[in-house]
Amino acid sequence: MDTISTENLSNIFSTAETFAIITHTRPDGDAISSSLAVLWHLISTGKQEDNIDVIIPEFLDDFSFIPGIEYLKTYPSKEKYDVVIVVDVACMHLLEGEDILKRSDCIICFDHHDETTIPFNYGIIDHNAPSCTCIIYETFYSTNRNFLTCVATGLISDTNNLTLNTSNKGKEIIKSLSEFSVDVDFIVHKLTSPSDRTIKLAKIAKDRGFFSDSIFCTYLTQEDLLASERNLNTVNHKSIIAELQKSIEYDFLIFAIMNDKGQWKGSMRALNSNVDLNAICSELVAEGKFIKGGGHSYSAGFTAVGNLDNIFEIMISRIQKVI
Repeated sequence: MDTISTENLSNIFSTAETFAIITHTRPDGDAISSSLAVLWHLISTGKQEDNIDVIIPEFLDDFSFIPGIEYLKTYPSKEKYDVVIVVDVACMHLLEGEDILKRSDCIICFDHHDETTIPFNYGIIDHNAPSCTCIIYETFYSTNRNFLTCVATGLISDTNNLTLNTSNKGKEIIKSLSEFSVDVDFIVHKLTSPSDRTIKLAKIAKDRGFFSDSIFCTYLTQEDLLASERNLNTVNHKSIIAELQKSIEYDFLIFAIMNDKGQWKGSMRALNSNVDLNAICSELVAEGKFIKGGGHSYSAGFTAVGNLDNIFEIMISRIQKVI
């Protein structure tokens, strides 16, 4: 697994004809936008649309405004690809379409998580980047407006409108995109205007939540969800968290929601920069307490089974131990 220069990446892309682009399960705004940003770059360099498969089987309607969303496919159309491009995925258990990696001898990865364990041939990894689209923007510097709109969408989505893990670089990129006539205000509106359903679910979660010191814990069960929501594919958990963040003062937030397999899918946020949530989740997975887990130091997720009170207790005690 090697890093690759922009020049060498361009050489690989120039000789390749067929591409598959994949990302993580339950894709968020950054995952979808990163995938489509790569698509628009390839199209702008003369690659044929029919030879580019952006494979994202399911996504939230909230992201239907992203340019190129109509190109998304539910399955691969080719047995072999010259290049498979993986965006915004930290580890294999989160990857949507693991088998697609076997369809190419050239795997290229773009990622910004704290740990990236995808088995790529070449990667452009920046753990300090506020979004994966930032990495893609700095790699290609395309002036294609659809590409730039995707970049802005991913950046605004993953930083909660430049309020989470943002940087001067992120702010400068948004400012420069505005100068290219990218409608940043429209993107912010689409990403930060919660649906009535999101507001209702957030209220349920807020009302049953509790504090342990400065750690706010809350959850949603299968009974809280509509039949169409129970596999969680149509539940915008990031928007629910954003709604909670508007009205709760906390140092740490733990939000868990049960899926239709009886598993707790957890999301955590930290305002305390001395605590690394990614490290905590990775440790708990290694110890066999969680099934999956990881992400960023300030924002991480986990999958666990069992009594939720015990799960919260494990997380709370581990955070307090680090503090």
